[in-house]
Amino acid sequence: MVLALSSGVVLAMLVAAATGGLPVALAADGRQHVKITAAELGAVATGVFPQFVQDADGDRQPVVVVGLGDVRVRGLCASGAVPTPVGTWVLRLDTPPDAEEIRAGDVQFAIESVDGLGALGQRLLLNREQQTPEGIPLDVAAPGNLPILAEGLQLDLAATVRWASVADLGLSGLDLRIGDDVAECF
Repeated sequence: MVLALSSGVVLAMLVAAATGGLPVALAADGRQHVKITAAELGAVATGVFPQFVQDADGDRQPVVVVGLGDVRVRGLCASGAVPTPVGTWVLRLDTPPDAEEIRAGDVQFAIESVDGLGALGQRLLLNREQQTPEGIPLDVAAPGNLPILAEGLQLDLAATVRWASVADLGLSGLDLRIGDDVAECF
C-alpha cells in the first residue's frame, strides 16, 4: 500500500515537472561532453568570475563560474554519449521548434577546463536585442548584465564541469530518450 502510494506521488511529481506545473532545480558535476542545438536561445549573462572548489584530496582547484539569468530556449536538442561496458549509451532531450519555450530563472556552472569547443550559428547578438526603426542596434543592458540572443545555434562542448545548477525551470513538451540506439543531436 505504502509503495503504491509513494509511486503515485513520484509519478504525479514527474508529470507536474514535465508539464511545467512544478518548479524544478537540477544539479550535475563531472566531465561532460554535450552536443546542443537550439532554434533560438536567449539569456542575460549575469557574471563570469573565478572561484575555488575543494577536491576529494582537500586541494583547492580554480574554476570559472558562469551565471545566466532569464534563460529562454526554443527548439532544443541536447545530447551526451557515455561509453559503458555494454556499449555507448546516449541521453537525448528534444523539444519541437514550435513548442513552448524552456525557461530558467537562474543557471550557473563552474568550469574547471574546456577540452574542446565547436560553435556554429546563424545569428549572435550581444547587448543588441532592440533596434531603432532604421535598424541600428541599441544598448539595452543594465550595468553588470549582458543580454545574449542566438539563433540557429549548434554547440559541441567538452569540458570539466565541477558543478552546475538550474533554478526556476519551466518546461513542457520535452522528449527524453536514453539508450544504445538513440542518435546524438548531430
